[in-house]
Amino acid sequence: MTASLYVHIPFCVRKCLYCDFASYEGMESLFEPYVRALRTQIYRAAEHFTETRIPTIYFGGGTPNVLPPDLLASILDDIRRCFRVDADAEVSIEANPGVISHQLSVISETGFNRLSLGVQSLHDDELRQLGRVHTADEAISAFHEAREAGFENISVDLMYGIPGQTPESWRVTLGRVIDLGTEHVSLYSLTVEEGTPFHRMQCEGKLALPGNDIEADMYEDAIGTLTAAGFVHYEISNFARPGFECRHNITYWRNEPYLGFGAAATSYIGGTRATSVADVEEYIRRVGAHESAAATEERLTGRKAMGETMFLGLRMLRGIPEVNRQGAKNAKEEVFGPEIERLVERGLLERTDGFLRLTHRGLFLANDVFAEFV
Repeated sequence: MTASLYVHIPFCVRKCLYCDFASYEGMESLFEPYVRALRTQIYRAAEHFTETRIPTIYFGGGTPNVLPPDLLASILDDIRRCFRVDADAEVSIEANPGVISHQLSVISETGFNRLSLGVQSLHDDELRQLGRVHTADEAISAFHEAREAGFENISVDLMYGIPGQTPESWRVTLGRVIDLGTEHVSLYSLTVEEGTPFHRMQCEGKLALPGNDIEADMYEDAIGTLTAAGFVHYEISNFARPGFECRHNITYWRNEPYLGFGAAATSYIGGTRATSVADVEEYIRRVGAHESAAATEERLTGRKAMGETMFLGLRMLRGIPEVNRQGAKNAKEEVFGPEIERLVERGLLERTDGFLRLTHRGLFLANDVFAEFV
């Protein structure tokens, strides 16, 4: 079996005002116990997946680089001992530019070969609005430090729809990121999630957002600016220099198998999706007590499994093949025929070169498209 591998590091220096991920600040005392639990979970899983080939590894968070490099190395070393990691595996780690502290050369030497920098903006006032711990200058310095450390595959995360952000400031950020020479750009529109400080501020009328129309203009600007600069728009929110598409995330969009380790991490193997408990101390306790770390488990079959394959696959700009490898019509098209035809008639989907894919208009109404397959 082939499966990608995800490791969740749920720690942060400071939780951002918009964040609803499983991430926590002020837990330094749990770094080592958490890593011990992670390593134990990895060894136990390997007993069942001894011959599993791993083409991609991704350390996400939280902020993985808050961990000392030796702890990160210990996790990665165990993965290599336990699984058949490809020689050319893509090994990614997310990093916060404000927490790097000249450790990138050590991280690179450890075996990570792809870096995802959480830049978000290159305007200090916008970064303050988000509650980020870095400045624009620190983000640029972190990028150059990553290059000096040997990273030849760097992705930059950017956010639009930030309070106080304008189309002009967004274009400046895009231009400066292009000038850095990054290989990959991921774009995220700010979503106000329930339970976050931003949600409370919004309820109190204290959050001034640009608005949906301006956000759509920003997304349109990004598509035009990045593609004109030579990036391939290969997924709704992702752009890459040719050959630098994120192989790990493509695993998710193709609905292929993956193993997840750590608090709140999800695995998808053999049609079963299981997600670990999000609470860090409970995760550590369960692993130490030889209990299952899973908080939820779901078997995906039939129409539901096909629906997930549809809406995940349609995130890719290429779309979904209309015929399977044997040349027969894709079964998903048989199951969702009426839904597909409605979306084609609305101008949200189109058939091109043997693929069913989002139209340009469909990119802006993707959630409407995906809702048809849920």
